[in-house]
Amino acid sequence: IPIKLKSDSKSFFKTLITLTVFLTGLALLLVNYFPTLLSINQYMMMIGFMVAVTSGVHLLLLNVSKGKPQKFIRVFMMATMGKLVLYLIFILSLAYYFREQAGGLLIGFMILYFCYTTLEVVYLRKHLDSQGV
Repeated sequence: IPIKLKSDSKSFFKTLITLTVFLTGLALLLVNYFPTLLSINQYMMMIGFMVAVTSGVHLLLLNVSKGKPQKFIRVFMMATMGKLVLYLIFILSLAYYFREQAGGLLIGFMILYFCYTTLEVVYLRKHLDSQGV
């Protein structure tokens, strides 16, 4: 099913792809200089997970923002809580299965979390400001 994206969604996904390419390049450099810190496969798994969750939640929030502001606030809070629980389960399972690299995984995940959350908040704020909310 083809999905038609508005210009603000296209801009978000272009920036999301750019950020992902940048973070992947940065990871390749770090793995080259510090190979014991983090496996590139694990890092790519984290990036893929973050991109999927960020994209899904962003699209959900864009759809909900067309309705009543109170509904948007409730869905935003639930989506944020759901994301945090999902992220916690994901990173704890990675740290459990790859105990020898748990420190690098946690630091890498924290950096990814801040980057992708900042991106999502900036674009969501732009969208809400353009709607006068």
